[in-house]
Amino acid sequence: MRSLTLVCVLAGCGSKSVPTPILDPTTTVAPWGHGKPLVTPGERMTYRLSLKGIELASYTISIGELAELDGKRTVIVEGHAKSVGLANMVAKVDDRFTSWIDVDNGRTRRFQTAEFETRTENVEHAIVDFAKRQGDHVPVSFQLNDTPAIPEPQKVTQTDVWDYNAFLVALRAWEAPIGATISTEVFRSRYLWKIDVKAAGKSRLLTELGELPAVRFDGRAVKLARDGSKFPDTDHRAERDFSIWISDEGDRVPLKYSTMTDYGDIEMVIVDYQPGTGQRLRP
Repeated sequence: MRSLTLVCVLAGCGSKSVPTPILDPTTTVAPWGHGKPLVTPGERMTYRLSLKGIELASYTISIGELAELDGKRTVIVEGHAKSVGLANMVAKVDDRFTSWIDVDNGRTRRFQTAEFETRTENVEHAIVDFAKRQGDHVPVSFQLNDTPAIPEPQKVTQTDVWDYNAFLVALRAWEAPIGATISTEVFRSRYLWKIDVKAAGKSRLLTELGELPAVRFDGRAVKLARDGSKFPDTDHRAERDFSIWISDEGDRVPLKYSTMTDYGDIEMVIVDYQPGTGQRLRP
């Protein structure tokens, strides 16, 4: 069970109300998930996560240097969630989510996480080894502290499966016409989610970086069990609606994340952006 902060950052806490349907994913017009990742080594994005105006956590996305993994050139992308202020009294969060993304096609080779177990000092480790996929199963291992790792293979249904970092990178590059939709599968930690996304509209968004042109994507995430079926309804958080705003200009920076929860509106808004010092991988 994840803390409120971390769940909201990475997957979107959901309310118990019935979600609004997403359009048929077969209507997608623009290419999705094609080409090199839209990132620049050294790039860094920092966000403030708040509930009803109260700051709960910071979240940072960092683009590292190029690294070889099993003979493939990859770029390391890391997400780091850290609780702040009063949130530390409820549940400590100091969690990292690391992806090795193929620089040629934008697909993840490996996804590794380290997260504090809720209200304890235990650390949960998970590894999703995309490169060793066999048929419709992706190897997943889970380890609590230094105990032996437990295999938890995950059944998938799609040719291309993502982790959260790689999904967000691909969304940056998706210049979709309004109304276009996609349906995909995304790992958030050791669990897989079916995610439907629609390009919902364009506007201008006021942030601490200024007023910026933005495109909004509306989505729904449904948690999946190991056999690929929907996660049991005993977990009311297994179905969640969310919106993501991405700047509608050359840098295509994720600006804001928002979701309605049983506790109120959760927002994650950018507070700092560093463009990086390396060469952008996608021309």
